[in-house]
Formats: sequence, structure tokens, C-alpha cells
Amino acid sequence: MAFFESWPLFFRPYALTLLAGAVLAIVGVVATARRQLFMAVAVAQTSLMGYAIVAFFIGSQVNGALGTGGRDAVVIGAAIVAAMFTMLGGRENHSAEGGRLDGDERTAWVFVTAGSLAVLFLAHAPAGMEQVRRLQVSSVVGATWTDLYLFMGLLVGVIIAAVLRMRSLILLLSDPMMAAAIGIRVLRWNVAMAILAGLSVGLAVRSTGVLFAFGALALPVMIAKQICGEVRSLFILAPILAATLSFLGLWTGHQWNLPPGQAAVGVMCLALLVARLIRQTWDQIGR
Repeated sequence: MAFFESWPLFFRPYALTLLAGAVLAIVGVVATARRQLFMAVAVAQTSLMGYAIVAFFIGSQVNGALGTGGRDAVVIGAAIVAAMFTMLGGRENHSAEGGRLDGDERTAWVFVTAGSLAVLFLAHAPAGMEQVRRLQVSSVVGATWTDLYLFMGLLVGVIIAAVLRMRSLILLLSDPMMAAAIGIRVLRWNVAMAILAGLSVGLAVRSTGVLFAFGALALPVMIAKQICGEVRSLFILAPILAATLSFLGLWTGHQWNLPPGQAAVGVMCLALLVARLIRQTWDQIGR
């Protein structure tokens, strides 16, 4: 009961965790269908790099010079650029002997480049490194009403778009060539999905931290795949699982005085292990 009694005091961080988890899980379904789940880590890392570059040129007074809004715009803008670079192009299948970089290779390049540059730019800026460390830690306690409204708007917008264009989206994710053949504007869809991914991950990094952003994007989809395999079902089940497990993580964190973001991700990891064991047992019984 103590956890429920704490809701009036911590309503914003609690509600933000649930909303962010649901939005990220929906983005995770798209990333999983495109074989680009690791994209979230690269995008999150690029958010940190964007902040590091600004901190390098402005100095330790980066927050005072830009204001919170300016800093957040840099973090989110860098995330959108990274998502555009890693996601556009789809699932090319080029041989290892030559050809363009495929999605996984672009993602790996973005992750390594952003990670190295973030450290290099802030190697001699202890105050900047402290700010980056804060962005890396899952700390939803400082959530604002603006954060809450942004994720609420994202969730409502994504749900409406999915309901109205679900058939086109599923076809695009499962067979892009067929989608293009019947007149679906694949490039426009890819750009929209990349912007959504970058915006969602960028907002999550600044509000909840890197760990929760990637955990909520990847783990609920993995759990849902143990229950169902259709993309349509994943779009429904993954955000429900994300919100439910995030709620259990918040309760666990409150009960044992643990960081809420890490506690939520820990609960998701445990749920994935249990779901996988149940699925393996079920498959063996069915043979």
C-alpha cells in the first residue's frame, strides 16, 4: 500500500515511465521487424555525443548558455539524425565482398563513432562528463510535466496512426518491395519511422536514461515474441507488456529502495527469461 500512497508525490515520474515504456515498445516492434534492434543503442549514444560536442565548444556552462531547452534540442536532434542514418535503406542484403554498408554495419559505425567522440570531446571537461553521466543513468525522478505531455502525445499519435494505417505498415515491414510495387511510398514511411525512433529514443534518454530507453525498446518485444509471432499482435502486446513490467519495476524499486529505471529493466530481463523457459517447455511438450 505504501507504493500506491506514493503516487500523488511521484505521479510524474511514475506516469512517464509507463508512457515511455509503451512508446519505446512500439518503436521496438518496428526495429525488430527491420532487423535493426541495436539501432536504439547507437541512437542513444549519438544523443550523448551531441551533448558532448556542444559542451566542448561552450564549456562547463553548457546548461547556462543554452538553457535546458537548448540542451534537450541538441540531444534529441542528434538522436533523430542518427536514426535517419541507421534506419534509412531498410534491410539491404549485400555480400561481404563489396557493396554498400547494410543497416547493421551503419549502426555499428554510428555506435562506435559516437561513443569515441563523446569521450574525446569531453576528455578535459570534468563538468561535461558529469552531465553525460547523468544522461546515462536512468533517473526518472526529475520528470517534468512537459516530458509527460510529450510522451502522452507520442503514444496517442502512434496509436492513431497504427490503427488507420496498420495494413500498410505491416506490409512495409514484412515485404518492402511488394509495398513499393503496389504504390506505398516506402521512402516517406521510412523517414517517418526514423524520425519517430529518433524522437522517442532521444526523449527517453534525456528523461529516463540510456539503460531504460534501450531496455524498454528491446525487451518487451522479445517477451512478446515468445507468445505470438505476428507483427500485428506484437504491436498490441509489446506496449502492454512494457507498461505492466515497468509498473512492477516501479513497485520493486519502491519496495527495496532501488533506482526505478534499473529496477524496471531488471524486471523485464527476468520476465524474458521466464517467458523463454515457458516457451521452450511448451514447444517440447507439443512435439
